[in-house]
Amino acid sequence: MSRFSAFLLAGAALGALGSPALGQTQKQNPKTDALEQQLRQVEQELAQIKAQQADSDTSAAVVDLKRSTSDQYKDISDRLDNRTHVGFDDGRFTLASPSGAFTLSLKGLVQFDYGYFSQGKNPASVDLNSGSNFRRAQIGLIGTAWKDWSYNFTYDFGGNGVEKNGYIYYAYIEYDGLKPFAIRAGAMTPFLAIEDSTGSGDLMFLERPSSVDVARNIGGAPGREGVEAFAQGDTYLVSLAYTGKKATDTATFDAQEAILGRASWLAINQPDVKWLVDGHFTQVLHPADAAANTGTSNVLNFSNGTELAVDASKTVNTGNIDARRATEFGFESAAEYAGLYAQGGWFHYEIDRRTVLPSPHFSGWYLQGAYSLTGEQHGYDPTTASFRGLKPAHPLGSPGGWGAWEITGRYSNIDLDYLPFATAAAGGVAGGQQNVWNVGVNWYPTNGLRFVVDYFNIQVNHANAPANDISANAIGIRSQISF
Repeated sequence: MSRFSAFLLAGAALGALGSPALGQTQKQNPKTDALEQQLRQVEQELAQIKAQQADSDTSAAVVDLKRSTSDQYKDISDRLDNRTHVGFDDGRFTLASPSGAFTLSLKGLVQFDYGYFSQGKNPASVDLNSGSNFRRAQIGLIGTAWKDWSYNFTYDFGGNGVEKNGYIYYAYIEYDGLKPFAIRAGAMTPFLAIEDSTGSGDLMFLERPSSVDVARNIGGAPGREGVEAFAQGDTYLVSLAYTGKKATDTATFDAQEAILGRASWLAINQPDVKWLVDGHFTQVLHPADAAANTGTSNVLNFSNGTELAVDASKTVNTGNIDARRATEFGFESAAEYAGLYAQGGWFHYEIDRRTVLPSPHFSGWYLQGAYSLTGEQHGYDPTTASFRGLKPAHPLGSPGGWGAWEITGRYSNIDLDYLPFATAAAGGVAGGQQNVWNVGVNWYPTNGLRFVVDYFNIQVNHANAPANDISANAIGIRSQISF
């Protein structure tokens, strides 16, 4: 029976039931019982139709609600996406534009050192000063601009032996829009070697070995003004820089000019095994003029201290050497296997005199290693082709966490003697030879914090003048925070 016929039948039945006489007759008529059954079926169908209609209305309302909610969600999401992003990744305050084209991060590094020297029978003129100082107290801004540009402006108030009033540590801008190639200009640390490019907060010991310090200060080191082009990938870094004076240099009459080059290759790159090889050179094209209107006053000086910078004494020193140009080159390598780390390098320095005196040459080398007692590894940083400090797997304060611990050891040599038994007038240079044994412990309670205890055995020998020899044992302690 069709739904329309059922409606007609229902109407007829209701009309019939409306008459009392007929009602009594139907009670006794089987046909009436069948009609009532059909009526009940129609009522059920009507109820189902109403229910379906109600369901349909509810579904429409739900669809409207969903659509409204979706529109509100999209509006809120768009608002959030168009807001400046604020973060504190690893404790570093960072701002980023909605598109990510502009970022600004606040960085800092504070290193407070204490050192104690137990001196041997040193010359009366030598007094290695025990004490404390802020080796580095840096604050800076780093980030990106217009997506393809990056910048770094860092000021430092620390010092070697004594704190400074503040000076430009970094101030450069870099174009990164031609990856893997980039170009950087301003005051920077040009890429020179593995240990040179290792960040100050990631050094395994309190200071770099003397051989590295001498090499980097010829034409590089922080605050060196110049321009540098480089190509960098996950397993390689190749760079070439043209540099002048340091931002902290006093007035010169013609600034130094130098070229620095470096090539690094991560020959093995496995999760537990890494091997890095590195070569570099420095060529001083023109030493700075020390006086006005003359080209005959150019000199260079190679020197370094005890590798514990609470004392600023220069324990090895060539003195000023008349120079036309200078050359430095060296090779380094670093390897890591699980918790074991080893690194070493050899460096050669020479000065080309303008006079008939023989041109002197010098050398230095170092070998250092570490073993992680808690199993962490030194992470490789492809942006500098160097290794970073440990990051604790279980920071202090976490369940069962004591931070990361490692023991370290190093031997460092620098030889600044050239024909030491000859007089200066005959071309001899009695700069001295220094050997430093160093063992220590590093503790990283959590990311951004580090404590160092180093022991030093320092021996400085002068082949031509034993009375000027220096010997000392020392303890150095550092507390460090970085972000």
